[in-house]
Amino acid sequence: MDAIRRVMNKKGNVAILWVASLPIFALLFCFIGTLAVVWMTHSSSQVAADAASLAATKKMDGWVQQDLEAKIRAVKEANGDLSPDDPGYQNPYMVVLGTDEKKKAFMNGVIHNHQGELKKIVQAYAKKNGGGDEGMLTLGKSGRIKVSVETPFRSLFFEEYFKDQTVEGSGTGPSRYYLEWLSDEERTIEY
Repeated sequence: MDAIRRVMNKKGNVAILWVASLPIFALLFCFIGTLAVVWMTHSSSQVAADAASLAATKKMDGWVQQDLEAKIRAVKEANGDLSPDDPGYQNPYMVVLGTDEKKKAFMNGVIHNHQGELKKIVQAYAKKNGGGDEGMLTLGKSGRIKVSVETPFRSLFFEEYFKDQTVEGSGTGPSRYYLEWLSDEERTIEY
């Protein structure tokens, strides 16, 4: 009888309910806090990827221009004093970029020649802007340089469950006509 009276006591039930619900609210707070940290880490990864893709695009612009000028200059030097009307004259543009195959070969050469530098630049900009050391760089189809950055996830709660977890963010640079020369081929470089 005494037990029934305690259960029916409204003042005691409210106090017990508050005490019993505190762990539930604490778990809910931990869950919401972890989601907020994931969201912030993802945002940081995206900012780092955007910065790295812009830096890679800017560097690639310079390398394409530099390599194109060097190849055209070499053809002009091979022509010597020949004018466009002379037999044996080769149009520098047509020799270097005259067909789709030549454009594709030119771009593959630029990427191959500067791949190491491209990796270093992307990694440096990603790290400088809050990203991690690892990721992927994709050139090709869309005419843009896409960078994916993996940022280590550091949870405020339950660290043992999230060991070695990363959050990936990606960013793309501006569109460039010369990347479309790669046609349907997509070049992926891990850094």
